[in-house]
Amino acid sequence: MMDQTLITILNSYGIEQPVITFLRHNENRTYRVEDSVKGQVFLLRIHQPLKPSMSGLQHTYDGMLGELEMLEKLAEAGILRAQKPLRNRGGDLITVIEQDGEELNCSVMTWLEGRDLQKKDLSDPVVASRLGAQIAKLHAFLRQYRLANPDQRPSQGIEYNNQLVAAIRQGLELGLFTSEDVQVIEDSIQRINARLEEQENKAEAWGLVHGDLNLGNVILMDDGAMSIIDFGFFGPGYYLIDVAMGAMMVPAEQREVFLEGYYGEAGMPEKDIVLLEGFMLTAIIGYYAFQMGNESVHPWMRERMPMLCEKHCLPFLAGERIWLNV
Repeated sequence: MMDQTLITILNSYGIEQPVITFLRHNENRTYRVEDSVKGQVFLLRIHQPLKPSMSGLQHTYDGMLGELEMLEKLAEAGILRAQKPLRNRGGDLITVIEQDGEELNCSVMTWLEGRDLQKKDLSDPVVASRLGAQIAKLHAFLRQYRLANPDQRPSQGIEYNNQLVAAIRQGLELGLFTSEDVQVIEDSIQRINARLEEQENKAEAWGLVHGDLNLGNVILMDDGAMSIIDFGFFGPGYYLIDVAMGAMMVPAEQREVFLEGYYGEAGMPEKDIVLLEGFMLTAIIGYYAFQMGNESVHPWMRERMPMLCEKHCLPFLAGERIWLNV
């Protein structure tokens, strides 16, 4: 994208002399922006996915607006260190530009200085517990937050799980997976969905979640504080989705500590362990499904799918505990 276009976007947010550094182009095109006049740093997002298969509700105007309105309230609440979206001179959270006949949605957010959380950081039980507590604080906020139009955000429920199966079947058609492995994935999703249908207290289990927690979406700052970022998949889902993704970030020997950080000293209820394991598997399968249109990842997927089925899915189907092995 031309620098002049980026400058025009930033000018609409009152950033007059920006120093722009390209970061990456994946789900969005992102840039680090330094306001050379005020000395402030921001994140510019052009909501244009690298591959058409990565596009979703989160890239629509209404979908983006739902994310940004939530982040504005989260930052104002002050319970977590959060990136706050800026409003442009017109008072809008989204700036729309036209490029090559296509309308693109753009947003600017405050910058958080730090580095991506790493697995070795989580070998420290204090850090592992802190991560659990951060997710618990996020969920406490989201439990009381009301999304104006939930249908405009990605949803991760039973229907989403069924869509994962359909995406994995595409891998069979592409010659990435064997029919045996695809059947194992389908059986695993069916088992997970059956357990979700049986569970009690669904109102307590279902709400708004981050939906894409991973090491790259948690910033560790110099003072040890954490910040959860990148709410691209924020939307309706089971709270255990975030807990499962958080648990997978943590080394096995610290997962109990992580769960205590989330649940308190009582830890996770035994009945939820099976659901946690299911969400661990859907998180992994979801990554395969999301990357199906990204040919650069296909060799990795072809190599790893048999191991996923053998080491995790088949033991799960056999009723073995896998939550410390995933």
